[in-house]
Amino acid sequence: MKKSFAMPWAVLAMVVLLLAGCSKDDGTVALEDQPPVGVTNELEAIKYFAASDEFVQNVEETFADKDMEPMDYGSFGKIAADIIPVRFGRFINSVTRTITVTVEPGDTIAIAHVEKEIDGIFKILAKYDLNDTVFVLIEKPFTDKATRNIIFKRVDRNPRIYWRNWLPVATSLVEGGTAPQPVGDEINLTMIQMFLPNGDTITVTDPNSYYLRYRWVRHLSGGPNGGPPFDGGHRDVPEVNGGDQVILQATLVSASPDTDLVALRYGFGRDHRRRMGMELISETDNGDGTFTRVFQIAYLVHFHTGFFHAGVDAITKATLFDDVAPYSVSWWGVPYRVF
Repeated sequence: MKKSFAMPWAVLAMVVLLLAGCSKDDGTVALEDQPPVGVTNELEAIKYFAASDEFVQNVEETFADKDMEPMDYGSFGKIAADIIPVRFGRFINSVTRTITVTVEPGDTIAIAHVEKEIDGIFKILAKYDLNDTVFVLIEKPFTDKATRNIIFKRVDRNPRIYWRNWLPVATSLVEGGTAPQPVGDEINLTMIQMFLPNGDTITVTDPNSYYLRYRWVRHLSGGPNGGPPFDGGHRDVPEVNGGDQVILQATLVSASPDTDLVALRYGFGRDHRRRMGMELISETDNGDGTFTRVFQIAYLVHFHTGFFHAGVDAITKATLFDDVAPYSVSWWGVPYRVF
């Protein structure tokens, strides 16, 4: 796994220091020295950059649809359902963010907990019979809740450019889904494994406590009492090349006796996102009215460089195939970087 360690950030740090020392001849402060609008202290700066962080914004694009996409989950065989979906999509109307910041003892590490309430409409274009030529549009309002943590590292204590004193360096995985889960129709992802082409495996069972580092700074201090800087591990964001094959497995627990629908969402930009069905490879009846199911997919990474999310989107079958059943989903996002 390749690393982009000291040099790029050392150069950036020099640029920041040069900008911090610049002013116009008339004594006014250069534009680069202005804090973001409304930011008056370090705590507000952390919240601002947590909200505008590339991974926080990227995940909204990953799980939102621009149009209703065709059904591409493969064949279900005989379908005993009220409707036959042809296209569907999740459309976001509003996102409300709540950010809570905790500064760890030692004042060198801060954790920004980002909680989002996502309101929207789940739209299904369907027909009631295979021979129907007229489609119906079914709309199910939804409220999803998503949480993640972002690690900030203190890089300076400059009171004049206080908004630059903290740098986001790592992110937990995103955990999202219907909030609250409808009783009797619950579905919850419990584990994701990503098998990388270099032989590494990412295994996650607690998304908000599994941290992946995506920005590298020297002398990254540990957590309280000299412990590891991040709960759940100290790894780097998976780095892959365009064209590499990645294998993804997702384990879930569902109250539905019908096989759930699980898709991989990945890609770049709103016009180049993909939704691919994952294959069911095992199922276990837990004996308590729930089922443990494992899904898998092998896919080729796109060639567009940058930071992105591989989103696992699990939906109960009734969400799509029953026109009155409640909307019930569970989704996690795994960040990755393409060179």
